[in-house]
Amino acid sequence: MSLKLYERTDCPFCWKVRIALAELNLGAEIYSSQLGEPHPEVLRLSPKKTVPVLLDGELAIWESGVILEYLSTLSVGSTLFPDDPGTCAKVRLLHQYSDSIVGPALRGLVFARRSKQKAEWDLKLISQSEAAWGNCLEWLQQSLTGQTYFGGEFSAADCALAARFGVAEAYGAGVDDRFPALLQWFDRIKQRRSWGESYPSSFI
Repeated sequence: MSLKLYERTDCPFCWKVRIALAELNLGAEIYSSQLGEPHPEVLRLSPKKTVPVLLDGELAIWESGVILEYLSTLSVGSTLFPDDPGTCAKVRLLHQYSDSIVGPALRGLVFARRSKQKAEWDLKLISQSEAAWGNCLEWLQQSLTGQTYFGGEFSAADCALAARFGVAEAYGAGVDDRFPALLQWFDRIKQRRSWGESYPSSFI
């Protein structure tokens, strides 16, 4: 098995795949590109023309959630998707929530600050994004309370949300004391080997 991952280091969709690779003890050749400069193989393999793209032999997978499910099938003794159907459904829903709700909530914050001096920041856009992020934190706090990880054990939901929380922190929107369960969860995430191994080499 020779896996290849085409990615961008600060992209949360790619970051969660790197977390998954580390958690599942799977190696892959990493091909990183810059924003706006996609690797030629990405343009060839993905109809979306975006990262991440996982290549396993002739099989190209160009959707991050499907990549996580595929990687789980390759791992021996580890999985990111629980066996229990109900718990697995919850993990998939949380994973989808991360992509479709948390990601858009943070988008304004990232776009307003990315590659800009503070004097150039769009403060209205940042405020709107921080409010949306706060709403996400409230919902996630309720979903996590009483558990060590989302879904009980570490799962695909944690991979996805860890990357989003990392992006939020990098752009100045961390988690405060109003959300103790999330603070403790994020601290546990940072203690895992996968966090250090997958952390982006830079943020734009």
